[in-house]
Amino acid sequence: MISAIILAAGMSNRMGRPKQLLKVGSSTLIQIITENVLLSNVDELLVVTGHQQKKVSAAIKDLPVRMVFNQRYKDGQGTSLALGVKSISESATAFMVFMVDQPMISASLINMIIGEFQKRDCAALRPVYNGLPGHPVIFSSSLREELINLSGDEGARQVLKKLADRVEYIEATDEAVIFDIDTPKDFTDYVTKLN
Repeated sequence: MISAIILAAGMSNRMGRPKQLLKVGSSTLIQIITENVLLSNVDELLVVTGHQQKKVSAAIKDLPVRMVFNQRYKDGQGTSLALGVKSISESATAFMVFMVDQPMISASLINMIIGEFQKRDCAALRPVYNGLPGHPVIFSSSLREELINLSGDEGARQVLKKLADRVEYIEATDEAVIFDIDTPKDFTDYVTKLN
């Protein structure tokens, strides 16, 4: 069983307004990434909310996801990741972590990463594009404890660093794995790519 966690709790300081709720046509970023993940082979999807929780929840209320609210979202991404990992199903054998600001990640890309992970014997598998590590990362459930103990703004990067050669990489042919929306310019670039 593969679980997925979308981290959608942040305050989007560099953007200046909540990234989760940025409008693309009639959709929001949170809707786009949630729908893309739901089209893939994941078995359950959790969305961790925080900043603007009511509006973010309302944007995806009709989708088959489980929402968990991180009361400590102001303390950083590590708290959201820890809560998400703690909340996934006990029967999950692996889990994938998604950022709300990576709307170009498609179901076929997610499925490719899942398929490759199932063929290998590794603790985590991370996509790479042109030598740059990206997202989503898929983790073996054996790493739950380590991730549940994250705090503050410490994200999965520290865990991946500790795992060293137990992390494997897969070359992606799609820049979606490294494209994220942090600033108004990134958002403009994304909308331009769509048109």
